[in-house]
Amino acid sequence: MAIKDEVEIKTKEFQISADMIYWVIAIFAGLVLVVLGILDYISSTDLITILDINDFIILAIIISLGIPTFLVVYREERRQARIDANLPYLLREISNAQRTGMSLPRAIKEAAKRHYGPLTPELRKMSSKISWGIPFSKAMTDFQNAINTPMAQRATILILEAERSGGNLEDIFESTEKHVQQLLDLKKEREGAMKPYLMICYAAYIIFVLVVFILFQTFFYPFGTLDVSSEMFSFNIDLHTLSVLFLHMLAVQGFFTGLVAGKMAKTKVKAGLMHSVILMFIGWFAFKVLIQNQLITLNL
Repeated sequence: MAIKDEVEIKTKEFQISADMIYWVIAIFAGLVLVVLGILDYISSTDLITILDINDFIILAIIISLGIPTFLVVYREERRQARIDANLPYLLREISNAQRTGMSLPRAIKEAAKRHYGPLTPELRKMSSKISWGIPFSKAMTDFQNAINTPMAQRATILILEAERSGGNLEDIFESTEKHVQQLLDLKKEREGAMKPYLMICYAAYIIFVLVVFILFQTFFYPFGTLDVSSEMFSFNIDLHTLSVLFLHMLAVQGFFTGLVAGKMAKTKVKAGLMHSVILMFIGWFAFKVLIQNQLITLNL
C-alpha cells in the first residue's frame, strides 16, 4: 500500500466529522433542557415562570432534532441538489471536448478547470487518477462513491456499462447528459406539483391548532370555572391535565405531519424532519400564547 493511501486511511480513522459534532451538541443541549425541566419540577421556585417540565421536554426534542436537521440534513440536501444541477453541464462539457479531438483524460482535465460546485474537487481527483494510469472504470467508480447521490449513481452506472460494452465514449456522455437532464426536469415538475400538498399539510396543522384554541375558549375554560356539583352529581374539569394532554397532541401531530410533508415533497422521510421541527415549534408557541396566554418572564 502506498504511503499516501496509508496516511489517508489513518486520517479517516481519527477524523471527527462535523456531522457527528452537530449531533453531539444537539443531544447535549436537549439533555441540558431535560435536566433544567426536572430541576424546575422538583424545586420550590421557578426560574422561568411559564415553563414546566412538559415545555422543557418538547423544547429539548425540538432542539435535538432542529440543530442536526438544519446543519446536516438540509446542508446535505443542498449539496446533492447542486451536484445534480451541475451534472448535465459536466457531461456535456466532456462530450463536446471529446468531439473536438481531445482524449478522455484531457477532456476531463479541461473540464476540471471549470467550476461545477461540489463536483469540482472530485472531478479533479478523477482527472489525476486517469492521468496516473488508473483505468477509467476504476476512476469513475471512485468518483461515483465520492459523490453518492442517486442521480450521479445512475449516470455513472450508465457510463460504466456502456463503456464495458465498447461504445463510443463521447456518444455515451452525450446520451447520459440528455437522460440526466430529463430526470431533473421530471424532478422539478414533480416538486412543483407537490408544493400545494405541502401547503395543505401546514394549513391542516394550523387548523388543528385553531380547533384546540376554540375548544379551550368556548368549552373547557367556561366549564372549568363553573361549580356544577350537588349531592347526586359532580362535574369538574381539570384544566391543567387537559392543557398538558393537548400540548402533547400538538407536538405529536406536528412531528408526524412534518414527516408526511417531507415524504410528499422530497420522497424522503428524513427530509420531513425540518418540517417536523417547524410545526412542533409553531404548535408549542401558539399553545403558550393563544391558549395559556402567557409570555416568558424570568424569575431572578
